[in-house]
Amino acid sequence: MLANFTPEDIAEAARLTQLTWGDEMSLTNEDLKSVLYEAMVRYYFRSESFSFKLSDDDGMQGFLLAAPLAERDHSQAWLKKALAPFTCEEQDLVYNYLRYLSYNGQRVRALAKPEDLLLCLFLSRKSGVGSRLLQKVEVAAKAQGIKKLFLWADATCDYAYYRRRGYSEAEQFTNKLLPELGEQETWIYSKELELSHQH
Repeated sequence: MLANFTPEDIAEAARLTQLTWGDEMSLTNEDLKSVLYEAMVRYYFRSESFSFKLSDDDGMQGFLLAAPLAERDHSQAWLKKALAPFTCEEQDLVYNYLRYLSYNGQRVRALAKPEDLLLCLFLSRKSGVGSRLLQKVEVAAKAQGIKKLFLWADATCDYAYYRRRGYSEAEQFTNKLLPELGEQETWIYSKELELSHQH
C-alpha cells in the first residue's frame, strides 16, 4: 500500500535507515546509533505532501522523503533532547553527521530554485518499491506545478539508479566534512518534469 508518510512512521523509518546504512559509521554505542538514524529521518521529513511510504503485510518496505527546497529542518528541539544523555564527544559525532548532510543540501541549493523539489531520503528494501515511490512523488510534484526535481547521492548509494530513471548529473564533488565516513564522492542529479497542459 502506497500512502503519505506521517510523523507516526518516523520510528519504523529510522529502524530501516539504521538497517541499511548502520555500518557506515563505526559507532560502538547502539543507543547513539539509534539517535543518529532517527535524527537523519527527522532532519529530512519536512513535508507530508511530498513524502510517501510503501508497506505490505511485512511492514514498511520503503519510503521517500521529499520537500521543496525552501522547506527547512524542524528537528533541532527533538535532537537536543535526544542527545542530552550522551557525552559531548558522542553528541559532536551526530551533529557532524548532520553537518555532512547539510553541506550536500547547500550544494544542491546553489544550483536549484527554492520552489524546486529535493528528494531527501530514499530507501527501498524490495525490487520495484523504489520505482513506485519515485513515480508517486513525480505525480505529486506535477500536480503542484513543480517543474524540477533535485537529489544528491554519495558513493554509499546506487547513484546509477537515478541515471536509468531520467535524472541527469548536474554536479560532482567530494565531501570531506566527516572523517568517520572518509572522503565521499557525491553527485547531484536533476530531472525536468513534463507538466501536462490544461486545455
